[in-house]
Amino acid sequence: MPGSELIGIEELQEIQRLFESEKIILYRYGPNNYKTHEFEKKFADYMGVKYAHAVSSGTAAIHSALAAAGVKSGDEVITTAWTFVAPIEAIVSLNAIPILANIDETYHLDPKEVESLITEKTKAIVVVPMWAAPNMDILTELCRKYNLILIEDAAQSLGASYKGKKLGTFGQLGTFSFDFGKTIHTGEGGMIITNDKKSYDKAAEFSDHGHMHVDNIPRGKDPRRSPGLNYRMSELTAAVGIAQLNKIDYILSKSKENKYKLKDSIRDLGKISFRKFSDEEGAQGDTMIFSLESSDQALDFEKTLNDNGFGTKILPEAIDWHYGGSWSHIFDRYDQYGNIVLEKRYKKTGDLLRRSICLNIPILIDENTLNKLSSIIINYFS
Repeated sequence: MPGSELIGIEELQEIQRLFESEKIILYRYGPNNYKTHEFEKKFADYMGVKYAHAVSSGTAAIHSALAAAGVKSGDEVITTAWTFVAPIEAIVSLNAIPILANIDETYHLDPKEVESLITEKTKAIVVVPMWAAPNMDILTELCRKYNLILIEDAAQSLGASYKGKKLGTFGQLGTFSFDFGKTIHTGEGGMIITNDKKSYDKAAEFSDHGHMHVDNIPRGKDPRRSPGLNYRMSELTAAVGIAQLNKIDYILSKSKENKYKLKDSIRDLGKISFRKFSDEEGAQGDTMIFSLESSDQALDFEKTLNDNGFGTKILPEAIDWHYGGSWSHIFDRYDQYGNIVLEKRYKKTGDLLRRSICLNIPILIDENTLNKLSSIIINYFS
C-alpha cells in the first residue's frame, strides 16, 4: 500500500517542527496555523494547478467538489458502476440522482453508454480513474458537447496521467484521498484541486460550515452565503502529508518498477487477460489487474493466493463495496430504479469484475517475494 509503507522518521520530523512553534494550535484556522497551507501549496505545485484545498477525507473532497459545482436536488450525475461507494454517497447526500454507466475493457466508464445516459437533467459526469486513465479525450468532449461539468474523483490515481497530463486536472475540479490504500497516506485526509477561483472558494466554504474566509475579517465575523459541513483537515494531518508528498516520486517509480517486473514474468501466460489501458505508461504501478475465464476460477485463484500468504486488492474480496449492482441500499429509494434489477442492469460490469483479479504491488516487496508470487501465478495456470 504505497505511502503507508513508508511512514517513518520524516513524518515524525514534520510533526516535531509543528510542535516547535509558539502557542501550538492544531486547528487549521487557528492564529498560528501554517502546515495546512504549506501542504496545500505543495500539492497545488505538484499537480500544476492554481488552487488546492485540504479536507478530512477523500469522501469529504468529492462531496465538497460536487457542492462547489452546484449539484443540487434533482440533478442527475453520471458516474461509473465500478468505484468505491463514496462518490455515490456524496451524490445522494446532495439529493441528486446517481446514474451509473457500465465499464468497458479498460475497467472505466464506457463512453458510448455515458452518452446514451445523458438527459436534460444531467448536471455532471464524475470520472473515477481506478489507478489509470479512462479515455479522457472522449469524456472531456462529451462534457463540452452537452455543456456538462466534469469532476474527477482521482482518489486512487494520485500521480497517474493521461497523455502526459496528470489525472485530476482535466475537469473543473479534481479530488484525492490519503487513506491507507492510496498513493500517499496521512491516516485520513483528502484534497480538492481546481484552476477556477469560484470553485475553490465554494469548496473551501462547504468544507467549513459555509465560512467565506474573507481577508482581513476575523473568523466568526466573516459572511456566509450557503450552508456547509465540518470537513476540516488538522495541522497534524497536514504535517504528515507534507512528508509523504516529498516521497511521491519514489513511490510512483518504485511501484511501476515492481509492477512491470511481475507483469513481464507472467506476460506469456495464455490463460489470463491483462487489463487494457487508454494510457498504460501514465498508469499507477501499485496494482495489476487481469481477468480469468470465470468467477469460480477467480475465487479459486484468490484462495490459492491466500493459502500462500498473498492477498488481492478489491477484486474479488471487496467487490460489493465497489460494484453498483450490489447497492440496493442506495438505489431502492429512487423511483428511477424501481423496476430495475441492479445485477441485470450492470451485468456487463459485474461479469467482468467477478472474474477479475486485482493484485496489490507493494513498494517494499523484495526480489524473492516477487519471484515467489510470480511462481505461484505461473504454477497455478500451468
